[in-house]
Amino acid sequence: MHLAALLASSLFAVAPIVQDAPAIGRAPGAKAPTPAVVVEDGPNARLLAMIGETLEKADGTTVSAKEALDGRKHVLIYFTASWCGPCRRFTPDLVKFAEEHKDATDFAIVLVGSDRSSDAQRAYMEKAKMPFLAVPFGAPGVKKIKQAYAGSGIPNLVILDANGKAVKGSYETDGRYSPENRGSYIGPQRVLAAFTEMRPDAEKTEKTGKTATDAG
Repeated sequence: MHLAALLASSLFAVAPIVQDAPAIGRAPGAKAPTPAVVVEDGPNARLLAMIGETLEKADGTTVSAKEALDGRKHVLIYFTASWCGPCRRFTPDLVKFAEEHKDATDFAIVLVGSDRSSDAQRAYMEKAKMPFLAVPFGAPGVKKIKQAYAGSGIPNLVILDANGKAVKGSYETDGRYSPENRGSYIGPQRVLAAFTEMRPDAEKTEKTGKTATDAG
């Protein structure tokens, strides 16, 4: 094993996320499942259909998911948990990035947690002073998003485009996101660095307050 790979492995050792298998049938007389939230076509429509109606702040208050993601070109999904040591080491970097770009309108960060209770998830968000939103603990959206985008362990940072396609993530093979390949783990730090390089025009707009059209 190369030294760089060994260091990355020791720094961001992943912990498995166990996902429940989807139900195949329903017992006679059982209640029908809650209908999926219908979202009109548009940016992040696929992700919004998974999330549902609301996202949650660190203090437990909720906001409209549609309004929070409106117009965002990218959504960074952060799979994490308070009991995960590597997550706790990376989280401050993501919080710092979010604070430095708190006025950004081109992206949003959404936490998808693997904590064991809503109180644990909320305490984690509060202690880390996370300025971003989370899919509420226990919401159907948690399972749906994990099935669509999660890898075999955490921390995992995944960049989605407005069509809901994963363009980069902590599991990657030959430059493509491959969450099914546990051996492809590159860690969230490299994903965050890549995202910074992806948005130079947005960085310039944040600093100057002018768009390319305004500048012309």
